[in-house]
Order: sequence, then structure tokens, then C-alpha cells
Amino acid sequence: MIESCVGIPVIDAHAHFMTRSTVQSIVENSQSISKIRERVSSHTDMKEFQMPGKDWDIGEAWIKELNKYGITAIGMMVGEESWEEFNQVRKRYPGRFMGNANINPAKDNAIELVKRAGRDNFQAIKLYPTSWDFHAYDEIVYPIYEEALKQGLLVMLHFGITIGSTANLRYGNPLDIQKPAHDFPDLNFMIAHFGAGFFREVLLLMYQTENVFMDTSGSNSWMKYLPYDLSLTKIFEKALKAGGPNRIVFGTDSSFFPRGFRINILEDQYAAVSSICPQFCYSPDDVDKIFRTNILRLNKFEPASEISK
Repeated sequence: MIESCVGIPVIDAHAHFMTRSTVQSIVENSQSISKIRERVSSHTDMKEFQMPGKDWDIGEAWIKELNKYGITAIGMMVGEESWEEFNQVRKRYPGRFMGNANINPAKDNAIELVKRAGRDNFQAIKLYPTSWDFHAYDEIVYPIYEEALKQGLLVMLHFGITIGSTANLRYGNPLDIQKPAHDFPDLNFMIAHFGAGFFREVLLLMYQTENVFMDTSGSNSWMKYLPYDLSLTKIFEKALKAGGPNRIVFGTDSSFFPRGFRINILEDQYAAVSSICPQFCYSPDDVDKIFRTNILRLNKFEPASEISK
């Protein structure tokens, strides 16, 4: 079993497959590259934003990062424009990449994309209610859930704030997923970034549902925008009390290069969990659930047994 730089096996459930095509589409849909750079520098821990070169090998770049830090496997959010490139990378490095397909329910081919994700052995689909202006309980989304259930796919959702200034927070409340979770009891849902500012609502969902999970990904800087003080340790403490170790999944939200794998996220979150677990009688096995086995169970994924050299 692969051991990471923090001394335990780690699987990152939440990262982004940012190819040259992906970055180009972001630039084309934004007002200017200068505004992207400004937003990135002011709202993230990235020192710079760079356009990948034409000959950039994203697969090799990520494998070097995973091997450097001892990360067993990583789950990538994949846009339609980068789907084929991602499939080729997975073939080159089997057992290292989990596929999470970005799905916009309003697209004419949305259902076909969910079917394709199943055929291509992806592990999940990812929905962005605040970016695509829909409530998670809207009628248009139910066929997506039905097909995801048929294909055995986890449903990931980004509620709350984003680094983009155009996110529509009217669709950002995680409580929107309560009814779909009840209507699809055999389908698992995972809320990214502890709800990205709607942390209280995610904790309430832990009580009201059994098939909703939360991921830890990112710096969780949404803490700064709440009317009360929180720390990363306190977030994990409350999450563990509400959902227990079986419903928390580790992620970094890694995306762009040259930043690459966000090792600081792993180090900070592992330190927070490690400080809490002895105090509240959680075991090393519970820590392992958060950083590895929960996502393997949800995704039915078999990682590589050893790092590819």
C-alpha cells in the first residue's frame, strides 16, 4: 500500500483536469485574462495563472506530482472538451485517476453524457447549480439522477461560493439536495467544500439524510465570510460530530499548474484531523476512512497497488 508524505495512504477525491483546452474555454468565457489573473491572485493561494503550452503533457505532470507526494490516486473533474484526453491519460496510468464528469442538466446531450460516463468507467458526475442556474430539486435534474443511479455513479455537487464572481447564490443552498436524496435513497450525493459557506446546512443534512456526504476539498477560505469564527480544526470537529467518519471525504481541489498538487491542504487537514481524533475517541481506522476508504467505497474504485515509476 502506498504511503503518502504525511505517513498514511491518501486518495484525493476532488481535483480538476485542467488541460490547455479547458483553460482556453475559461479564458474565452471570461471578460479578459487580466481579470482571471486578478481574481486568482486575490481569492486563491495560487501565485500565478499560466496558459499551458501546446506540447504540455498533463498526464505526466500529474503523475510526477502524485509520485512526489505519495498520493495513491486522484479524482478529476473533467469537462466535455477534455474527456478524450483524460481517457488517454487513464490508459497510460491505470489505477491512478478517477473520473468525475461535469454535467450541465440544461444541455441537450446531458443524459447521453451521463451514459457515456458510465460506459467509460467514470466514478461520478459533477453538477454546478450556482454556475448553471438550477436548483438541485428542479424537474430538469431528475433524469440526470435517474441515469446516474442506473450507471452506478456518485453525484457530486458544488453549492455555495466560488472563485468566480458570477456564481448565483440563489441556487447555492445545499438543503436543495434533501428532497432528491429522499427520492433516490440508493443514490449517493456528495457536497463539495463542506458546502462552501453553507456549512450549517450541510451539518443539518447529515441529520436529515443517510446518503449525503461531504468533501473537505480546498482551503475552505469561505470561513472568512461567515458571521462567526471558525477554524479548520473546528470544522472537522463539527463535521465528525454531525456525520461521523463514514461521511467525510478528503480532497484538495488541486487544479492549475505550476501550483500542481496542493500539498499544504493535505498537511493542514491531516494535522486538524489528527488533533481531533484522540480527543473524541476516533481510531486510526476512522482517519483512514476520511483520507482513503470512504471514496473507494463510494466510487467502487480499485487504485494501483504501487506508484508507477
